[in-house]
Amino acid sequence: MTIRDFIAAYNKTFEYIETRYGADALKDLWAKISREWCTHLAELASEKGLEGLLEYWGGASGTLSREKAFYEVGIKDGVFRGDMAECPSVADLRQRSHQPFRGDLSYCDHCEALYAPAVAPYGIDLQFYPDYREDGSCAGSCHWIARAGACQKPREVGARNHETLEGGKV
Repeated sequence: MTIRDFIAAYNKTFEYIETRYGADALKDLWAKISREWCTHLAELASEKGLEGLLEYWGGASGTLSREKAFYEVGIKDGVFRGDMAECPSVADLRQRSHQPFRGDLSYCDHCEALYAPAVAPYGIDLQFYPDYREDGSCAGSCHWIARAGACQKPREVGARNHETLEGGKV
């Protein structure tokens, strides 16, 4: 199995679980994955705060570089920001004639569901803002921000499916 196969299987798994068992079951899966598999991000957040997020996603050995994503990450005025021009997973799905899962939740919701709970115990409020097309489908780009010392608990997954970074609706 290649990473490309895994992405397609992951996407279909999300769709199957939500269709068969409901959105809460999918949220439960994401919470379990976050607890059990996002430990490297959690360690970096614990040790380095926002700089740990920068190390996790950015740089030559960061996850986005390894995925060959088109992105920018940085910290300015105490706020971490990531901008992804083209999500490699979404691009790969479309290249293979698949669409990212979209139900009550969407494929794009898994990023916040996995990563926000991993950093919240360290006071980091992390929020993702996927971009959507006019028809509500994933545009394949997103933005995310994190602030230290601001988080009590992550926000509800899927609560703002079409909220923009600037606070408007698409």
